[in-house]
Parts: sequence; C-alpha cells; structure tokens
Amino acid sequence: MKLQQYVNSFLDPLRSEDAKSLTRLLSCHGKTARGLADTVGAIDDRRLANSGHSLPEPWDGIAIRHCAVVYSLYKTHDFQQAYTHQNALLSLFYRWFQDQSSWVLPVLYMLLQDLRDLAEQADQANYASTGKMPSIEECTRTVSKAFSMCATDRTFKGSESRRNGVYHVACLSLKCYFKVGKPNLCKNIIRAVTSDPKTPPIDEAPLPDQVTWHFYLGMLAFLNGEDKKAGEELSWALLHCPADAKRNQELILTYLIPLHLSHGSLPSPTLLSLHPRLNELFSPFIIAIKSGDVREYDERLDWAQMRLVGMSTYLVVERAREGCLRMLFKKAWIASDKSSRIPISTFQLALELHGVKVDSDEVECMVANMIYRGFIKGYISHEKQMVVLAKTNPFPNLSSIVR
Repeated sequence: MKLQQYVNSFLDPLRSEDAKSLTRLLSCHGKTARGLADTVGAIDDRRLANSGHSLPEPWDGIAIRHCAVVYSLYKTHDFQQAYTHQNALLSLFYRWFQDQSSWVLPVLYMLLQDLRDLAEQADQANYASTGKMPSIEECTRTVSKAFSMCATDRTFKGSESRRNGVYHVACLSLKCYFKVGKPNLCKNIIRAVTSDPKTPPIDEAPLPDQVTWHFYLGMLAFLNGEDKKAGEELSWALLHCPADAKRNQELILTYLIPLHLSHGSLPSPTLLSLHPRLNELFSPFIIAIKSGDVREYDERLDWAQMRLVGMSTYLVVERAREGCLRMLFKKAWIASDKSSRIPISTFQLALELHGVKVDSDEVECMVANMIYRGFIKGYISHEKQMVVLAKTNPFPNLSSIVR
C-alpha cells in the first residue's frame, strides 16, 4: 500500500465511526502492516513534522507515526525505535480520544496492547544486561493515562461512555505493574475502580475482562496472605475461564494449587494431567503429602525453589509442608494402635526416622499449628508432653477441612 493511499484510507472509517477498519489500519500485525512496511520507506524527522496530507489533526500525525512503527519493526528490526514511535502515536491519539465516545474503545485496546508488546521486545536486551525495563515502565504510565481518560468520562453516558472500557484498561495496567515488579501500585487502580459509583458493575464487562479482573484481585490477595479472598477470586476466574484458554487456566492454577495445598486440599490427577508443566512441578509434593514423606517434601522444595520463588509461590508451598507432617503424624498414631494419648516423643521419633531431626519443643509447635488449622483434632498437655487426640476422627479428611 502506497503512503498516500494508506493515509486516504482513514477518511471513511473516521467519518462512519468504523472501529474495525481503524483497528486494521493501525495494527502492528497482519498483511496491512507488513505491506505498508514494504512500500512506505524510511520515516525521517522531516516526514514526521510535515505530513502534507489531508487528514484532520491529529490523524495526519497518527498515520505517519504508524508508518514509522511498522518500518522500524519489519525493516530495521529496531524494537526500541518502534516502541518510541508507538508511544508518540498514542500521545497524539489521546488528544483526539478525550472527545470521543465508546465506539473507539477497540482501537484504544489494540494500540495499548501493541505498545506493551513492543515495550517487552525493546526491553529484552536491556533486561538481560541490567535487569531494568525502562520501556515497560514508561508503557505503564501511558496505559495509566488511558485508564484515567476512561474512568473520568463525564461527557458520555450509558453505553456510549468511555467508562465501559475501565476494566479492560485497568487489567492492562495491573499486568504492567506486575511485569515491572510493582504490584503494590495496583491498589491505586483497584481503588479508583471500586470506589467510584459511576463505574459500571464488573458483571457488565465482557467475560474475558471479568476473568482477568478476578485473577488479578486473587493474585494481590495471594501475595498479601489473604487466603480466603485469594481462593474465591482465583476459583471464580478458573470457573469462568474459556475452556480453550489453556494457558490462562494454567496461570490461574499456578497460584490456586499452592493455595489449596496449604489448606490440605489436593488437586485431582485428572486436573494435573491436563497441564503437564504443573503436573511436573506439583505432583512430587502431592505424592510426598499423601505418603507423609517429609524428607522427600523438603528435597523437592530445594529442587523447585528457583521456579517457585520466580512465581512468588515458594512461601505458600513451604507452608503446605504441614499437610505432609500431618500424614506422618497420622501414621505414627496408627502405629500406636490409634491411642487417644500420644507422647510428643512419638511424633519426634517419627520425624527422626524420616531424617528430620528436631527437638521436642519444635515438634510441639508443629502439632499446635496443625490443631489450630484443623488438621488434627485434640489438644496438647505441655506439662505431660502429651498430645490428647479426639476419640472420633482425630485426623479428619483433608477435603472436609474448612478453609
């Protein structure tokens, strides 16, 4: 497509408010972008400053900036330059967007997603050498501007309001904050959404945005140690995640499985078989819990430490070790003829037989924690160094434990 032909192709979509055609024209992917890169030539400062075309401002600049983006992306493979042009394009787009209604939201979504993708590509080399992501950090600020423009729309109402795009852009902001390692900043976005009575209800948003929103609420609760809220939000996201979105399901389960393990609830083999990477990671822990093999559990923690730390799940999986201890103590109880009075030393010996050497005070603390969490029914007589178990069902089934 020749440059003049490309510029003129914006006139009809802008006049008729055709978001689909504008999305095709401004996307960094597909035949239109590649064809444009092949014919447009290099976009220097002179061409950027003097487009010489008939589009209304700022669309003349938007069109030329897009040409610069695709040329940098497909011809010179300069991701940093492509990102810089895309960011400048969005600055121009915002000048126009602030006076528009919801019809243009699909175009905004596409431009922001392309910006984020280009930022990640631009930061790859820099992150490998310095550990920093300057483009993603700048991208986060650009996305936040779009969020503000959607969340504060006072011009249009109802279905025409830009507020209908709040959840989609908010989710992209949350995704960026997590990418740059600043999840604490997500609270500002969530507060802005939930505290404004003019924000549409979440159940009116498209289902993909609902799933993403609940996922990030669950993630933040997970990181803050709010197990109940995390479980509720992540479970909702998993239940409503499209059946064919396997990668998203796996991402949700990456946090939901450790959460369930820490509460003594074990995922089924059928579920794990659907996600081979999660099966490889978590099956050894589940096997160790079922057998009460504390030493094996500890060895697997060491084996998976780097991966679990990278996913921010290490502490939760480490806490799930109590389920393994519970099974070991249950075996010690069975070996003691299911007596309702078990000396602390019996549990201490069971640990030593599995290569775990601890003193009696630490064993007493372990038992106390499991009684508190409902893994064991009974109480401890500290004076007599004795665990007094309930006469009926002192080791309740894991599935029956209230989270």
